[in-house]
Amino acid sequence: MMRLDRTGRGQNPAVTDWTPPPPGDTREQLPDDVLALIDVPSYTSTACETAQALQAAADASPGQAGDLGEWRQRLHTRCRINNKFTGALCNCGCH
Repeated sequence: MMRLDRTGRGQNPAVTDWTPPPPGDTREQLPDDVLALIDVPSYTSTACETAQALQAAADASPGQAGDLGEWRQRLHTRCRINNKFTGALCNCGCH
């Protein structure tokens, strides 16, 4: 249930002060000896994957291509570039 503060705005009790590491940071990356034991799959970031879906939607709905293009660009800009656990680089053609 959402609680309201004194101003009447909602407060999300699940929000914390934790900030994820920036793109390229290796703090959460598995050690090389562990990575050597697994097949590291090709990686496309969630942001780029969603941007690609938006491109497909824009191709199917040309009337909304402008708005979708703006969202697509924002998402590509938000790409982590590398997988935070494996270090694999995003294989999207936007980079």
